[in-house]
Amino acid sequence: MDSLTTNTPAPTVSTEATQSVQQAQPDKSARFKEKAENQTSKVMAEIEKLQKLSNKKYYTYSPEQINELFGAIQSALDETKATFTTTNAEKKKLFTFSA
Repeated sequence: MDSLTTNTPAPTVSTEATQSVQQAQPDKSARFKEKAENQTSKVMAEIEKLQKLSNKKYYTYSPEQINELFGAIQSALDETKATFTTTNAEKKKLFTFSA
């Protein structure tokens, strides 16, 4: 007789086992904090590298280049911040006729 035709019940997972697995996984807030701290540290390290480009002993640059450089960085920061501060409803743009 094969195992598919037997009338044995399927094994079940106890509630206690399920709870212990859930407790073993870090909650979303803790995961966010850990990843955000890691990524922010990386970004700050890259900004420090960028800061070294300000040394006029080795580099020449115009005010326009500096404005363009920091404008691009600011735009990226603004877009990223917007993804954190807008709700899903605000992100979805619905089409409507004007008249």
